[in-house]
Amino acid sequence: MKNREILLDQLRACRSENGWFTSMASAVKGLTQKQADWKSNEEMNSVHEIVRHLNFYNERYLKRFLGETVEAFEGGNDDTFDPRERGEGSWQQAMDAYHSVMGSWIESIEQADESAVDKWTGDLTHLTIHNAYHIGQIVFIRKQQGSWDKKYGVS
Repeated sequence: MKNREILLDQLRACRSENGWFTSMASAVKGLTQKQADWKSNEEMNSVHEIVRHLNFYNERYLKRFLGETVEAFEGGNDDTFDPRERGEGSWQQAMDAYHSVMGSWIESIEQADESAVDKWTGDLTHLTIHNAYHIGQIVFIRKQQGSWDKKYGVS
């Protein structure tokens, strides 16, 4: 299996195809704005904040991959969870942005030159691991709040 196929499998698994872990599409299925903003305590991030955080990094790395200018960011990692930093209002807007950027990643990898894919494989495998990690957190948060339905993936 070539790097392109591996990366496409990983990106699709993160976005919408359940496999060894639950995809984002399944992890957030049926989640309301109120549930997405819920926190068990102030030390935790909400599902909504986690999606904003993923959007921040997924978008920045996509721009780099495409050779586009990436704006300087003066904040720290914790700031990427903050809704004021992202300019995203609603839960639906955050999810639309997630699916859009992941769709753009898939399309970009499908169309990219083999040497570019090979050059970026290390960064992209870390990006997909990062997504998978946070998707697992989302499932855990939903289990904590009692909104998880095991028919969407892990029990």
